[in-house]
Amino acid sequence: MLGPLTVSGITYSGHGPKVAAMAALIHLRPGRTAEFLCTAMDPVSPWSTRTLQTRLSEIRSRLGTAPDGQPYLPRPKHGYSFHPDVTSDWRRFQHLATRGVADPQGGTEDLENALALLRGKPFEGRDFSWADAVQQEMISRIIDTAHTLAVRHTEGDQPDLDAARRAALRGLEIDETAEVLYRDWMNIEWGAGNTAGVRPDLRHLPRTRHRAAHRPGPRRPGRTVARRARLRAAVR
Repeated sequence: MLGPLTVSGITYSGHGPKVAAMAALIHLRPGRTAEFLCTAMDPVSPWSTRTLQTRLSEIRSRLGTAPDGQPYLPRPKHGYSFHPDVTSDWRRFQHLATRGVADPQGGTEDLENALALLRGKPFEGRDFSWADAVQQEMISRIIDTAHTLAVRHTEGDQPDLDAARRAALRGLEIDETAEVLYRDWMNIEWGAGNTAGVRPDLRHLPRTRHRAAHRPGPRRPGRTVARRARLRAAVR
């Protein structure tokens, strides 16, 4: 989900895209009724119960059964939900980001691994009305994670400004309007001694990650001379 939607075991031939979308909906909104699923998949012209059951049968057929012998998509008791073994890159991201934020000392690697899961913007290339809210939640969480990682790499006695820059720019590739990451980026360049500051050229952001501009960078009074020296040494 953290990029173009793909589901293991489901190809994109025939009804594959609709089946994958249905699987993502059930994963993100477990326990929903058949009526909810029919409307969510097409609010303008809701699916018929027959169409829904056909797509659900395709999911069961393509995903098969878990090691415990239970189908990955069981018959509903109180709404449709997947077997507990079914997971996603989004669930993995949430786990890593939560654990990384909770551990200021040793959680930096978890935050790095969370950002490494990104393949693009969530649901890139597809527009699902039911996914609007969760897509915004995903983007917000990604930005928070990138910001936290950039700050961690910038602070301390041995800052790593290259790593901080990568974190900020990775977040900006997902949301080019994230003001907090622009501030992070400018502070990183200031700490690196780039007094020209930085202004991103968004047209080239994914390919050119260190494009400097020609406007004064921000000043941050109160930072000591020793602190500046450590920051500048970090990028040599």
